[in-house]
Amino acid sequence: MLDKKVINDLYASFIDQYDEETKKSIWENHSNKFRQFWNEKILSKDKKELNDAEIDEIIKILDTKAKGNTKHSQAVAAVMITQGAWRRMFKEIKSDKSLSSVINSIFTETDPSARASFINKLYEVNKGRKNNLTGQSANAINALLGAYDPFKNLCIVSLKDRTKLIQYLTSKTSTSFDDLSIGEKVVATSKSILDSLSSFGLTGSARTLSAFSYYPPFRVLWKTDSTEPPVDPPGTEEEVISSDKYLFYMESQLEDFLIENWDHTQLGKKYDLIEENDELVSQQYKTDIGRIDILAKDKESGRYVIIELKKDQTSDDTIGQLTRYMGWIEEHKSNDVPTKGVIIAAQYDKRLYYAAKKITDVELYLYKVDFHLEKFTKSI
Repeated sequence: MLDKKVINDLYASFIDQYDEETKKSIWENHSNKFRQFWNEKILSKDKKELNDAEIDEIIKILDTKAKGNTKHSQAVAAVMITQGAWRRMFKEIKSDKSLSSVINSIFTETDPSARASFINKLYEVNKGRKNNLTGQSANAINALLGAYDPFKNLCIVSLKDRTKLIQYLTSKTSTSFDDLSIGEKVVATSKSILDSLSSFGLTGSARTLSAFSYYPPFRVLWKTDSTEPPVDPPGTEEEVISSDKYLFYMESQLEDFLIENWDHTQLGKKYDLIEENDELVSQQYKTDIGRIDILAKDKESGRYVIIELKKDQTSDDTIGQLTRYMGWIEEHKSNDVPTKGVIIAAQYDKRLYYAAKKITDVELYLYKVDFHLEKFTKSI
């Protein structure tokens, strides 16, 4: 049963360390910068093409994974759109007034029903285009809304995340959003979350409440499913974390790290992540026999690449899982064109070594985590 006191206590803890006034100032500046770019560059009648440098400054506001951002940067969300895709999107929006006009109507419309209609219109106008603007989870349009007015628009950009949070807040296993249009979903999920949090006595702007939603002690209560590793409750200072347990924790984060930093990894130099319906679908790719950790494509040959992380399982299980997914992809997606397999592990034993040696087109990668502490000294 949902414990409102727990949520209120967590929110109080979050606010203590959030420095809401400073964040408000930052987001006022971000919003002004985004609006200036939108009005003076996107809506401008001049034919001059946007350059990558000026677009990149706006991407920093939109996406925590943008080029130049750090873990301390303030951005709308981790949107899962690549830097290059953002650039292409903005250039197309500027060059096509049918896109910029309807998006501007979405920004400026205050009536929820009318805004939903404009979002639906955007999806119709943009249908068939490969510009990442109108994906099924509405990540892009929600990110743009979050930058245009972060104090009224939620910065929880994924409809999937919104639905999970609503299910937790309302203690329901399903929601009534499935039959709604995409525009209605965007508007209705935002209202449901803000109303629910308000009913618990939580005050703050949409930006503050969005940030709280991803506050780790609260996030773990709602953003878990069968594909995510279990999270242990906080321990005491005296608790000793074994090396195996620490390693398992690091492996549970490795998948996210690879996706978020793909272009800078060895894998990113050889393989491309996959988009379907203008959304990145490579991570936890769904099949009817389970979820592939990462599904990619070889840059040169176009062959599918199945990437599995050896997490808390035997070598035999890892090999078996990988080959099953390779077979499934060949039968259901590649028209029997042979696939490639990649196993990533912190270490491998003889079973894994000999099995991989005999399986065609399977590569092994070892990852290393360099973690150390540096003592702070008061002297300069």
